[in-house]
Amino acid sequence: MKKLWLLFGVLIYSLSLQAQQLFQTVNFTDAIKKGTRTATGLPGKSYWQNRGDYKINVEFDPSTNSLKGEETISYFNNSPDSLKKLIIRLYPDLYKHGVQRGTSFPVTEKDLNDGVTIDELQIGEERIDSFASKTKAYHSNTNLIVLPANAVLPHSQLTIKVKWHYTVNIGSQVRTGRVDSGSYFIAYFFPRIAVYDDIDGWDDWSYNGTLEFYNDFGNFDITITVPKTYAVWATGERQNVTDNFSTTVLKKLSLAERSDTIVHVIDSLDYANNTVFSPAATGIWRFKATNVTDVAFALSDHYYWDASTVVTDYKNNRTTLASAVYNPIHKDYYDVANQAYYSVFYMSYNYPKVAFPFPYITVFDGTDQMEYPMMVNDNPLEDHKDAVQLTTHEIFHSYFPFYMGINETKYAWMDEGWATIGEAVTSSSLQEPEDEGIYSKTRFERISGTVNDVPLITNTELYGDMPAYAANSYGKAAVCYWVLQNMLGKTLFLKALKQYMDDWNGKHPTPYDFFYSFNASTGKNLNWFWQKWFYDLTYPDLEITEVTQTTANTKIVITNKGGLPVPVYLMIKFDDKRRWNVLYRADVWQDGKKQIILQQKFPFKIRSIHLGFDHVPDKFMKDNDWKEK
Repeated sequence: MKKLWLLFGVLIYSLSLQAQQLFQTVNFTDAIKKGTRTATGLPGKSYWQNRGDYKINVEFDPSTNSLKGEETISYFNNSPDSLKKLIIRLYPDLYKHGVQRGTSFPVTEKDLNDGVTIDELQIGEERIDSFASKTKAYHSNTNLIVLPANAVLPHSQLTIKVKWHYTVNIGSQVRTGRVDSGSYFIAYFFPRIAVYDDIDGWDDWSYNGTLEFYNDFGNFDITITVPKTYAVWATGERQNVTDNFSTTVLKKLSLAERSDTIVHVIDSLDYANNTVFSPAATGIWRFKATNVTDVAFALSDHYYWDASTVVTDYKNNRTTLASAVYNPIHKDYYDVANQAYYSVFYMSYNYPKVAFPFPYITVFDGTDQMEYPMMVNDNPLEDHKDAVQLTTHEIFHSYFPFYMGINETKYAWMDEGWATIGEAVTSSSLQEPEDEGIYSKTRFERISGTVNDVPLITNTELYGDMPAYAANSYGKAAVCYWVLQNMLGKTLFLKALKQYMDDWNGKHPTPYDFFYSFNASTGKNLNWFWQKWFYDLTYPDLEITEVTQTTANTKIVITNKGGLPVPVYLMIKFDDKRRWNVLYRADVWQDGKKQIILQQKFPFKIRSIHLGFDHVPDKFMKDNDWKEK
């Protein structure tokens, strides 16, 4: 009998462990077997990732909106696989006739064209002349599929040379294109090799104008030629700054690089006195960026430039030049350089409390709300609060997805959710808190528990134009991170976040790497939490079910009707106008509880109870207040 009970106990323990395991895709399970990933959140001993180094020369003519370029790509196949095909991204083909675009993509007829023209393509020693052959090279929406004569062998390097040209969009500025008659933000302008990784192999998803991106890390050496009357800003460090700017601008730029107060590097006097450019300006601008996932550039013949320098790591003397480049008619931009400075400072020392990863961040007065390594394309906004929240959000993206090589296309919540919670905490530090606590919290509340609600773990590529794309990627994910911090405490939460970022900086983490990293760093099996927030069909809905008062005891019953583990905040008001706040963190629901009961003897009679907090979503609020009858 004793042995029987022992066996029964072992069985129960085994079932308990199994119940705490998360569903894993067969792809991730296979990666663990191959040693590229682990169940501890660390990269495996056999982890690998490919990379591409790009030397790019591009010429842009604003008078015709024509862009032409040539590049040499050094592609490193660090995988154990022979690559029989290559996928080359041609993002400007989004404006090509016949390409599939998201139904909400606002393309205008005047921007539709023939897409990217490949003038020359050489793969190793092989020249590709035709792009309409299923056996050699062909277009598949915004991808160019190439089947070279020789496979790219494991652990080998391949040289690819490309010449191309296309017309830059001017009427539907989605993430790239003309801002005004003398200003442009140019992104996704060069052919690039798609990601081939240890989870899915080739990332063959075609850009549709809605979903975002997944890129390998690499080094970029880019030369940009524009008319001599245009200044250029770009990803990377300036290599020939003295070739174009005047001594007046160079002196002010040098001052900005040493000053923690805003310097007007280019202002109205520079344009009035014709002292922006050197008389010997070449119109050729060169930048270099190391170990980044992308590059973008912007140009203008009339924008102002404000900048200052933030010390992001005193111990290692690391700094970031924080800039705002803008049209002076947009008054909100007069404060953006200041917002950028304090965003970088706050992020480095408070949240996520990791030194800002880049030596430059430039917020460019553009037409969109989009991030790039060291560059931000932000439209002007009339309301100061909106401007602060936009600036902080886009700058926070420097960590996710650019410090961490996240697949935004499949898992938008892995970068947008972090940028959203980063926006919430940073904007509050700049005295402009979110009206709804966390951006898009109400979007999440609105669709939660409905047919439009899908689990967070769902591949974002499958969302289409569902409301869940914004609600999940921004609101639900950000709330989840906030609830997790609330539950763990800020110190342990930031410790775990830093460990995850340290382990996966410069790599390609998946959701499982995030989950398992936090499990290991906190010393807690959080699978129950991941299960509820990312996999289960639950929604946020708490209720004050019962309140009974006697002279000897008060009983308050809270029911979790929706099943999502969120913290319980109670604000109790008494007859003598005193208040008492009660907090149960989200792990109060860990063991599958549906109700919690607070029993307490109070010296005064309760007049009212409010259940809720501005950061905590709740589908139905009518049952969140109780008043003495």
